[in-house]
Amino acid sequence: MTKVDVVGVGPLADSWRKTLTSDVEATVIVVEARPEPARVTELSDEQIDRLWERPMQVVINGLQAAHERGARRIVVVVPTTGMSGGAQYAATAAMAEAARVLVKSAARQWGSSGVTVNAVAVDPQTFGVDPAISGPVSIAPRALEGSVDPGPTVQWLCSGASAHVTGQTVVCDGGLWM
Repeated sequence: MTKVDVVGVGPLADSWRKTLTSDVEATVIVVEARPEPARVTELSDEQIDRLWERPMQVVINGLQAAHERGARRIVVVVPTTGMSGGAQYAATAAMAEAARVLVKSAARQWGSSGVTVNAVAVDPQTFGVDPAISGPVSIAPRALEGSVDPGPTVQWLCSGASAHVTGQTVVCDGGLWM
């Protein structure tokens, strides 16, 4: 077992740098979703750069570096806000959704070489997104809120056992963002 290369910042990335291992070369990219609410009509060029362009560049660079170093499993972790939208989180939602589209494109491009690329969508609160502004849209039991650990899912997607799954987004939030 070897350590998984973890790209990104925040509690998830920090924790996974210490704990994730794999039986194949693997990279996990945790997007740099920044919890800065702003109305679409009020987004400045600087905010768009900080909230969308810079985090997307981290994802693109992370994918390129993982491929160049021979990673067989690549996992990009995003907030579910990209899939469901979020009032006042348009830039973050757009970035997360763009990252998911990039995952599909990379999976199609590198799949014939045996490389899998997947996304794991987690509760936006993991990234500090305020649920009062952009809360869950399902009626899932609130008992699960904040208690779902996406680590085992990410661990499995980094392993050789997941070789048959690629280009997918696995939602790992206990059903809060259905």
